Amino acid sequence: MKEFTFSKRNSFLILLTILLTGCGILLIQQLAPKPAATDPAPSPEQAAAEKAVVEGIEAFFQIQSDTGKEAWLSHFCSLSTVNGCALIEMGADRLWKKYAEAKTSVQATVKAVEQISSTTAEQVWKVEVTLSEPLPGSNKTQEEVYAVVVETEGGWKFDRFLLEPEIQALNDRQKKDGRP
Repeated sequence: MKEFTFSKRNSFLILLTILLTGCGILLIQQLAPKPAATDPAPSPEQAAAEKAVVEGIEAFFQIQSDTGKEAWLSHFCSLSTVNGCALIEMGADRLWKKYAEAKTSVQATVKAVEQISSTTAEQVWKVEVTLSEPLPGSNKTQEEVYAVVVETEGGWKFDRFLLEPEIQALNDRQKKDGRP
């Protein structure tokens, strides 16, 4: 059996090499770019529902009074369910009177924030709406709304906005479930 002997100098060089290698590894780990946390890609169904809620709300808030109520309703109803269209048609005359008097021209930017609840045929979404200018009778250009989309034979369609009591019930349920 052969004995290995190390001089103090060789021992020092070996320890120095180990130490520098360890420090180098730690330094590389600290300086290396961290991979960005990415959200998982939504399913095609969820993406279609999200698109429906964004397009429906944009159509509702994109107001060009010079093109007329019928053009606005036609565009909105093409993106909405039959029931959603009927609901908006009921109040369209009163709304459009205000828009025409004020010569309203509003553009809307809509961003789906999160899906609140989901069943096989219906989803509720929390959405941020930013308007180019306030609507007549309001001073708001930003609003948070909750909306329902429904899966129809023609795909996902905007159905309606949630009413305040429904929103409160949703918020109460989320708090009860421990969600913010």
